[in-house]
Amino acid sequence: MDYFTKLFKYRTAGVREYWIVDPDKKRITVYDFEYEDTRDYTFSDSVKAGIYEDLYIDFSDIARQLV
Repeated sequence: MDYFTKLFKYRTAGVREYWIVDPDKKRITVYDFEYEDTRDYTFSDSVKAGIYEDLYIDFSDIARQLV
């Protein structure tokens, strides 16, 4: 997949966050365009969605369902 093409397009379109979830590598990369920050997480993490005050996604629950 061409993540960087999408990254450019989403940023240009005004999207505030861009998440890449890679189930094969069990990795999540979050690009926060508002604060120009990038963070990496694993499927054992609970990840807060920056654009919502109280939304957390627990990837450990999702990972258990992928087995």
